[in-house]
Amino acid sequence: MMRCLLILALGSSFLFGQFTKEGTTAAQFLKLGIGARAMGMGAAYVALSDDGTAHYWNPAGLAGFSTVGAAFMRHDYVLDIKNDFVSLTIPAGNVGVFGVALTLLSMDEKEITTVEQPSGTGQYYRVQDLALGLSYARQVSDRLRYGLTAKYISLKAHNELAQTVAVDIGSVLKTGFYGLSIGMALSNFGGNIRYDGSDLISKVDIDDDLEGNVLADARLATESWPLPMIIRIGIASDVIGPGTALVGSSFQRLTFALDAIHPNDAPERVHLGAEYALWEAAFLRMGYRFNYDLEELSFGAGLRLPIPGLSLARIDFAVTPMQLFGNVARISIEVRF
Repeated sequence: MMRCLLILALGSSFLFGQFTKEGTTAAQFLKLGIGARAMGMGAAYVALSDDGTAHYWNPAGLAGFSTVGAAFMRHDYVLDIKNDFVSLTIPAGNVGVFGVALTLLSMDEKEITTVEQPSGTGQYYRVQDLALGLSYARQVSDRLRYGLTAKYISLKAHNELAQTVAVDIGSVLKTGFYGLSIGMALSNFGGNIRYDGSDLISKVDIDDDLEGNVLADARLATESWPLPMIIRIGIASDVIGPGTALVGSSFQRLTFALDAIHPNDAPERVHLGAEYALWEAAFLRMGYRFNYDLEELSFGAGLRLPIPGLSLARIDFAVTPMQLFGNVARISIEVRF
């Protein structure tokens, strides 16, 4: 599995590295990042993902689930754009772990304006992007995990719809050396996407020299665009903590994570993050993303709540300063039964 991912990563790196492709992909909501824990650590999460957001970061992380779990996220993005995520993960014994996840980007209704009616036509439109994924993960050995997600992607703008399918594939190797984990994931590998719909049909006069001819239906042509495919390779290690950490401690943990990111529509990037845990009940996080115009620095915190009947109940919060757009906040909740 690791060998296949490495071949894909090197091959895609060679292909994409031949020319610049900034701003040449659609479905940009697939790049926003999911989960307050991950984003509080600067999105350095491909080797660390072990919660319900692993559906997004690295499906191999789902293999660690031993009980049914659910995760929720609300992300108040810039302006009035909202990014929501929900996932359900179900272990099936020796067969593996199955799950489903929904990502939804939406905004409030806007009134339609035209050249003739710049103040509004009285009609409204809505924009909504959606990704629905089905995941499978399996523990190959005590150290190696792999996972796969197949997802349906749709972009809807008023009466226009674009849709396609894509897959994510990932693996995690736990080395046992000072809690070091190595993760690799290929995300959004799939077909092109193109808008189509009734608003693209208009009446045209096929011959201006003829009078009284019937107007013909014409369909405006739209272009197909690739998805934002992303290759992530990362490491995570416990500097302080129990077990094989560099510095042993029974009540606190300090984890560092580093990801190298290769998107097909932007320059290479590096994500760096850290998480401090006290009795695995209170968490502080910080991260930094290099080679970004916005969303470089991030902060986060979390609490594990002692709720009877649940093996895990955690609430996490993350905030990212975005200069002129102010601070962008995410809140996540995860429970395991």
